[in-house]
Amino acid sequence: MSIDRRYLMFFQTATLVFFAAMIAGVVFLVDMNTDKTVAVASMYAIVILYSWLIPGKYASIFTAFICTFLTITAVILSDDMLTNASDLSNMNMVISLVVIWTCVTLVFIAKSSFSNLEGINKKLSESSAALFENVKELDDQQQELSEHKILLENLNTDLLVKNRELERFTSIASHDLQEPLRTIGNMTQLISNRYYSKFDEQGKKMLEYVTSATGRMTLLIKGFLDFSRIGNKREFQKVDSQELVHTIVMDFDAALKAVNGRVMFKELPIVIGNPVELRMLFQNLIGNGLKFRKQDVTPIIEVSANENNTHVEFCVKDNGIGIEKSDYDKIFLIFQRLHATEEYDGTGLGLAYCRKIVEIHGGKIWIDSKKELGSSFYFTLAKVL
Repeated sequence: MSIDRRYLMFFQTATLVFFAAMIAGVVFLVDMNTDKTVAVASMYAIVILYSWLIPGKYASIFTAFICTFLTITAVILSDDMLTNASDLSNMNMVISLVVIWTCVTLVFIAKSSFSNLEGINKKLSESSAALFENVKELDDQQQELSEHKILLENLNTDLLVKNRELERFTSIASHDLQEPLRTIGNMTQLISNRYYSKFDEQGKKMLEYVTSATGRMTLLIKGFLDFSRIGNKREFQKVDSQELVHTIVMDFDAALKAVNGRVMFKELPIVIGNPVELRMLFQNLIGNGLKFRKQDVTPIIEVSANENNTHVEFCVKDNGIGIEKSDYDKIFLIFQRLHATEEYDGTGLGLAYCRKIVEIHGGKIWIDSKKELGSSFYFTLAKVL
C-alpha cells in the first residue's frame, strides 16, 4: 500500500470519528437540558448506527461504551434520580441502555457478517483468479498439444516414407545382393569340384575362406531381411505361452539330448501378440541358453512369468557363461557379437530380433547377468484382460 493511500485512509477514519463524536456530544447536551431521557438517550442509537462506517470490527462496541457512559453521566448530572422519588428515572436509563446495546449488537452482527462476506468474496476473487490462470494454462497446454499433434502427424508421414524406402531397400537386398552371392557360391563350388586337387595348401585355404565368407554373407543378408520383416504383419491374437514354449522345447529335443540339457517351465499365461514373432522371441532366448553354455556343465534353462494388472513379465534364465555388465546394451544391437565366429556360430541378430519383437508388442526387454554365473532375460508382454 502506498504512503498517499495510507494518509487518505487515516484522514477518512479521523473524519468519521470526529462526526460520530460531534453527534454524541450534541445528543449528550440535549439530554442534559431536557426531561425526555428515554427519547433523547435513544438517539444514541444514531451514533451506534453511524459507527458502522468507522473501520475496525470493534468500533461499534467502543462507541457503545462511550454512549453508555454519556447516558449514565447525563442521568447523574441532571439530578433526575433525586427529584423523582419513583424509579422512573432508573427505568428510563435502563431502557436507554437496552436500546443502545441492542443497536450495537445488531450492528456488530451485521458488521461481522459483512466482514465474513468480504472474506468470502475475497476468497472467491482469488479462486476466480486462480481458475482463470488454470484455464489459461490449460489453453496453453492445449495449444502445445495441438502443435505436438501436428508435429507427430508430420513425423508419422515421414516415417511412412522411410518405411517405403526401407521396403525398397529390402527388395534390393533380396535380389540384387543375393544374386551375385549365389553366383560367387556356385563358382567357388564349381572351382572346388574341378580344381581343388590341383591347388596347393595355400590355394585350398583361400578357396575355403571364400566359400565360408560367402556362406556367412548369405546368412547375414537373410537375417537382415528377416529382421526388416518383423512387425510387417500386425495381426495380434491370444497366444498360449505355455503351449508355445512346449512346442519350442520339442523342436529343441535333439539339441537338448546332445548336451543333456533341460528346459523347465510351468503355468505360463495367455498373452496378446503375433504368434510367429513370439515363437521367434522365445526360440532365440532358449536357443541362446543352449548355445552359450559352460563346458562340462549341464545347461538348465528356466522360463517363468509374473503377472500384474496389465502386463506379464517373463524371465528366461540360464546357467551359461554370462555377460559383462558393460555389454548389456550392446547385445541388443543389430550385428553385435561378443564372441568370435569360431567360438560360437550365429549372425549377431538373435537378441536384436528379440528387442524389436518386444518393442513392437509394446513391452520392454532387459538383462541381469554375471560373468560365469548365467544370464536372466526379462521382457514384458500384454496380458489378456
